[in-house]
Amino acid sequence: MPLIPERVRRWPRPWRVALLTLLALYALYLVAGNVFLNTPLFDAVTNRKPEKFRLQTGPALTLLPGHAVVWNVRIRGQANHTVYIFRADRASAWISLVHLFKREVRIPGINATGVEADIQRVEKAIPPPPRGDRGWNIRLDAIHSDSIRSGRFGKLLIAGQGHGTVGFQKQVKGGPSELFDSTAGFEQATITYDGVKLLDEAHLAARFHYPRHYRDEAPGLRKFGITFAQLQVDGRSQAIKIDTAGPHVKVGSVPAEARLTADVVMDRGLLQPGSRVVWRVPVHAGVHAPDRGLLSLQLDVAQDMRVQARLPRDPETGSELHADLRVTGRKIPFEAPAELLPRLSGQVRGAWRFESLNWIADLFVRKPWFKLEGGGLLQGDLRIADGQLAPGSTLEVPQVAAIAEVAGVRMQGDAHAVGRIVNGAPPQAELKVAIPTFRAAPSDAPKAVLFDGKALALTLRGDARLQQLRDGMRAQLRFNDARVPDLSAYNRYVGNDNVRLLGGTALLSGDVTLDAAGRVGQGRADLRGTGARMQAAGLSLRGDAQVKARLQRADFDAGQFDLGGTTLSLRNVQVDGDAGKGGWWGEVDLRSGHIQSEAPFQVDARADLRLRDAGPLLGIYAERSQYPRWVLGLLDSGEVQASGQLRWRREHLAVDDLQAENARLSLRARLDMEQAQRRGDLYLRWGLLGAGIELDGGKRTWHLSGARDWYDSRPRVLPEAKPAP
Repeated sequence: MPLIPERVRRWPRPWRVALLTLLALYALYLVAGNVFLNTPLFDAVTNRKPEKFRLQTGPALTLLPGHAVVWNVRIRGQANHTVYIFRADRASAWISLVHLFKREVRIPGINATGVEADIQRVEKAIPPPPRGDRGWNIRLDAIHSDSIRSGRFGKLLIAGQGHGTVGFQKQVKGGPSELFDSTAGFEQATITYDGVKLLDEAHLAARFHYPRHYRDEAPGLRKFGITFAQLQVDGRSQAIKIDTAGPHVKVGSVPAEARLTADVVMDRGLLQPGSRVVWRVPVHAGVHAPDRGLLSLQLDVAQDMRVQARLPRDPETGSELHADLRVTGRKIPFEAPAELLPRLSGQVRGAWRFESLNWIADLFVRKPWFKLEGGGLLQGDLRIADGQLAPGSTLEVPQVAAIAEVAGVRMQGDAHAVGRIVNGAPPQAELKVAIPTFRAAPSDAPKAVLFDGKALALTLRGDARLQQLRDGMRAQLRFNDARVPDLSAYNRYVGNDNVRLLGGTALLSGDVTLDAAGRVGQGRADLRGTGARMQAAGLSLRGDAQVKARLQRADFDAGQFDLGGTTLSLRNVQVDGDAGKGGWWGEVDLRSGHIQSEAPFQVDARADLRLRDAGPLLGIYAERSQYPRWVLGLLDSGEVQASGQLRWRREHLAVDDLQAENARLSLRARLDMEQAQRRGDLYLRWGLLGAGIELDGGKRTWHLSGARDWYDSRPRVLPEAKPAP
């Protein structure tokens, strides 16, 4: 059989040559085109910058110039922080060859089957190129598929029977882009968010487009400001399940007969009048997620946006919700959602039993010094005006466990908390926590008891604007006449073996102001001890004591505190070894007091003293029987006025410049006590008589001749204090 039909052989020779040439060229195209599509040559041409764009394909076939069919298509691209991945089982496309000569890749149509789309945001960005007009133009008029399987957008996944047509053009190397009028939809779709099913049996229909523009004119989320989009949704809603029984909250969904319907239109960032969303979703929340009822959410758009929510009252838990909120205007600030707050007004009223209420404390404090532990019923009536909680708003927790940790002391008890918004410029948010019965322990030893009492009151107050609330929050903590069952529990704060509390009871009152981090700014603490027993500098004492501690100023960044004005009063003191000499008293007034809390810890003070007599001071240096006879006559010589300088470090107490005077006695002393060791110097004078004692541990050396010169020659145990400014 001849290769060329008889009819063709009869053609004129030029025609036959032309036909054979065309056949040869077609054969060459079939070979070259299919080799190109199925070898690494195709990858080398299309994937020159794989970090930005990469196309992977399986088998490919081209039979006609400008047309190709490709199987197992996978496209991955990245623009700035956005990564997009498209997969298709099969795709066929026409390309306009003539436009290649105009530096344009124009594909009038692409038809794809078995499509999946995945769009995610990643941390590592690929910066876009600067604006330019020199790159090739890529134009895809219509990418169509009647078999879209799924689309993932971040944590949102839509799967079902999808279809869509999308068209766009983009000039590479910083040129403009445009999204043509496009559509997409799903039938019998399932919608999940982070693995939690929200809707099933859903119908979705969307339409969208945006005009030609350069990227720097509308980058990122600003692109919504130039986009037209319409979304219609009708689907069966799942019930939301929030189980708080375990150590971590579990969020899930369970089947339910509820619906979400939506018809929303947005044009250039503005929701259009008539847009509406209605979602009726059952809520199961709490320990093992009991049924809380059907929550109704509704969005209506006219000249403004209105959001309404309603949850009927649950007779078992008391939970209910009624909200009616209005947002002025129709613009959606995609870039800064917080800009919606100043446009928000309305009322939220309801009650909810929470498994954890500590989020209320988190609104007020930056560090967890104050906590509401455990759950309870929260009742609220919040009124919002122009993004601020308005006066008249209230919040109440009838019963909850409250914990406050202040200056290393942990106070806790069952509380009643009431929050409200009060008038001010700006309005103030106030939370009052009343603890009828409380117990206090060291933060690092919760089983120990420092004191317990009644009627502890904590008031927190700050700017009602939520963004500023914690920054300027101030708190006041007050309690009166708390019982201290055993003063020896406070030895942990003394930190010196030369001073030990042996027992006794007391009543303690406190009133302090704190900031959002729980740091004390100013305050007072009054301690009234009865039958207190202590050992100090080798002496055993018992009696009554009253301490009025005052904190005048505090610099927490530098760890500096001012205790000036603190006083100590001792009454009915009995010194062991002085039989029948009870009833001694003394008063100490800190003229200045300074604490350095940062390492190394140190307290410096200058004090004025009033003493009934000098007997206990002399007892530190020697026993009564060791003093000369003329000294024994001065031990009960009458009231003594004294002053001195003190420094206290951990395990170390030093006193210098101790000077005591009365009509008959003059005394000078210094004392250095470190752990169980004592050393010091004492000088006594009565008229022309004088005596000195050098104390070194248990050894005492007397200086009776030239005692004053000896004392003056001895080294100081503390640097000389600078005069007060």
